Amino acid sequence: MRDKLLFGFYLIGLGIILSSHTLGLLGIYTLFLLLLARKECFRLFKRALKSILYFNLVISIGYILMAILHQRAWINYILLFNIRVFNLTLLTLLFTHYANIAQALSFSKTLSFLWTISLSQIYSYQKSYDNFMLSLKSRMIKKMGERAKKEFIASVFGYFFKKALYDSEEKSLALKARGLFDKD
Repeated sequence: MRDKLLFGFYLIGLGIILSSHTLGLLGIYTLFLLLLARKECFRLFKRALKSILYFNLVISIGYILMAILHQRAWINYILLFNIRVFNLTLLTLLFTHYANIAQALSFSKTLSFLWTISLSQIYSYQKSYDNFMLSLKSRMIKKMGERAKKEFIASVFGYFFKKALYDSEEKSLALKARGLFDKD
């Protein structure tokens, strides 16, 4: 019951963050989330910041360049966007830290089923990635050159792309067989 209640608060929190359009309110919400994190405050703050840093940096630079070219104000929008994304990420990390997602979604068989499929995909890809890294380490005597790194990354990317296509086809057929898609 606790996890379902936390899930409800999580959904309300998402709604509040997404409907807030003032920096002050989002700043207050950031402080509130950090207070809720208690002992995990600094660790969750650091994780949230690290997880959005590169994405937000690229998006912000692109927006700033376009705003400058079109001679528009950009500072308020960039601050609002970045604080909103940070709050959403922090809220999600906070929810996943304190709640059992499987228990929170147990009210719906479909959501529980989708959560289980998602976890199996995540674990499958994580295991494949770990195996690639272990195989790379076991075959290296000296540091990889730049060309070898690019070839390795390209081959791993190719493997994951093919795996994603195959897995999506397989999962789609399995869901159709269970009647979750229309059979048009």
